[in-house]
Amino acid sequence: MVKIAAHHIAGTPEHGFSSMLHSNPDYTPTCAWPDDCMVQWGHGLVPAVPFFEAFPVGTFIRGEGETIAAAEQQAFEKYQRDLACDHVWGRHREGRGTYTNGAAFCRKCGGFRGSMFCPVIVLGHMRKPLSNWERDWLDSLENDHELNAHMDRKYPADAAGRRRSARMLRIRLNQFGAAPATGEAAA
Repeated sequence: MVKIAAHHIAGTPEHGFSSMLHSNPDYTPTCAWPDDCMVQWGHGLVPAVPFFEAFPVGTFIRGEGETIAAAEQQAFEKYQRDLACDHVWGRHREGRGTYTNGAAFCRKCGGFRGSMFCPVIVLGHMRKPLSNWERDWLDSLENDHELNAHMDRKYPADAAGRRRSARMLRIRLNQFGAAPATGEAAA
């Protein structure tokens, strides 16, 4: 059975909080979404367009329509096109420019994947001293073991990225130093 976002399930803390912010329209998905797919729906803020969002593994699909049912149907049609497509992935999204964060868009069906490519790293932007907040962040990454253990438990998929960030900050600190801390005189 499809996974429904917790803020749509009455009795959950998320539903209580979400209901305080806006109304949660009653709706039951009708399309044959995969079991490991999470879905959510509602009405947009400006303009208040009904939408339906599905999160199949590795991607995100949004449909909009006159009703939430129409929005779900549109999203499901996008999902079916994605499944049937012999994808040709690229970083460029028509009308939006080129994504350098690893996201990819299919040139045939318009499908989306969040982590298809490695992010593009512009080398020149790393050739500068650490700022004050980067010094604090590096200190936290290297010395706050309790916080790091908590973050690794809570966000296990991000653990490698945090270690990579610490490594890059340490290299920058060793190569280019750090900007003077607030209140310090420049050497």
